[in-house]
Amino acid sequence: MTKLAASSGIIIHEVGSQLYISKKPANWTSTFLFVTGLLSFILLANGILQLTLFKDQIAEAPKLGAILILVAVVFVIAFWRIWVYQKKVNAFPLESFQRIAIFDFESNNLLDDQQNILTPLNKAYLIRKMQLTSSSPELLIRWNNGSLSIVKGNPFSGGIASIEKLLLSKGIRKK
Repeated sequence: MTKLAASSGIIIHEVGSQLYISKKPANWTSTFLFVTGLLSFILLANGILQLTLFKDQIAEAPKLGAILILVAVVFVIAFWRIWVYQKKVNAFPLESFQRIAIFDFESNNLLDDQQNILTPLNKAYLIRKMQLTSSSPELLIRWNNGSLSIVKGNPFSGGIASIEKLLLSKGIRKK
């Protein structure tokens, strides 16, 4: 089992002539880490400014500074706990993740997670679809009478480029 690409909570690994696309749990952690890290920095910086620069100009500045620093410490602790959790999830074995699809290059078929044939690979193609909730697009695999979402791009965890590049290099067409 060889891990080929990982991005936006999706991992692609190869076993023989089959390419497995799997989804990691807890995709929300990268966005949560970004937001809590940013809030921690902003609150801590403002707390320090209130305690140092503004202590003589504003009467309540030291009290406000202490409160901001305490709130920042709470966010730092939340950041640290979620970061530890994310590390634990990343250490799970590849076969424990939920499968989305399987590209079987030996039989030239696209299979679902139960290994049912969805379509022949020569009728499947990749497309990008805009997401309303993100600045990154979603990557879909389409065929005559169906489609399957491969990866929903997330700018905080790598987007879709590495997954798309790997699938294109394996011979999956793009429209």
